[in-house]
Amino acid sequence: MRKKEKQLNARVDDIKRLKKDVFLLSFVSDYLAKQSSPGNFIHLKIDPTILRRPFSIHKIKKNKVYILFRVRGRGTKMLSTLKKGCCLDIIGPLGKGFVIPESVNSRNRAINILIGGGLGVAPLVFLAEKLKKEKRKTDKNQDIILLGAKDEDDILCEEEFKRLKCKIFLSTDNGSKGIRGNVINLLNDKLKSISYQQPVNIYTCGPKQMLREMFLIIKKYSQVHCQASFEQYMGCGLGFCCGCAIETKQGYKKVCEDGPVFNLNTIWE
Repeated sequence: MRKKEKQLNARVDDIKRLKKDVFLLSFVSDYLAKQSSPGNFIHLKIDPTILRRPFSIHKIKKNKVYILFRVRGRGTKMLSTLKKGCCLDIIGPLGKGFVIPESVNSRNRAINILIGGGLGVAPLVFLAEKLKKEKRKTDKNQDIILLGAKDEDDILCEEEFKRLKCKIFLSTDNGSKGIRGNVINLLNDKLKSISYQQPVNIYTCGPKQMLREMFLIIKKYSQVHCQASFEQYMGCGLGFCCGCAIETKQGYKKVCEDGPVFNLNTIWE
């Protein structure tokens, strides 16, 4: 294994249901709490399934590591039934995470926009906490959060972003909360209202098709830079099987090893 990641055992500290099929699980790991960065993930063994499952690191509180997940199949169903004290077999932290650029213009600080549709919000709470810590006291810009969901009941992490004093905009497919539409619609509206003079850093997570639609919007704005965590099926999670490879402008890249976070302008023209 590479320098930073380890295979380790950890005990479940808590697990609770947030929505009908969405759960928040925490476990204690001094090592992962110290070594992990926003955008990293863990690879978790869930007996008796054969392949490990990747989970974004949702947030870290002292020595507790949290993952947010939706029950989708046999593995996540079994994960949702674990009790406090159960042992977890984990490899992590894995992957290349988000890079927080230093602002070089004190008069014109970048606007940060975090975008999550559905469970794509999973790695963004950890990132929002990191951005808040990195902010200078003179920086008055609020981080902007764009959240999308099928309906009002499906919106995730709104209260956590409120606690971090972020400016939140919502969209739902049925219009039950926020605008009727999705986060792509929200982004399009938001960028139209921002000055072409002001730099914008976008951080997001989602499936390839959603990220492609996002890229088609942001490429019209020269001052916008976007880092995206790709949701992709993985086999080994360590770069050996190449099952998670995606095509980029520099050839095929492995999401588990070269990502999961990529600058979108390195993926598409």
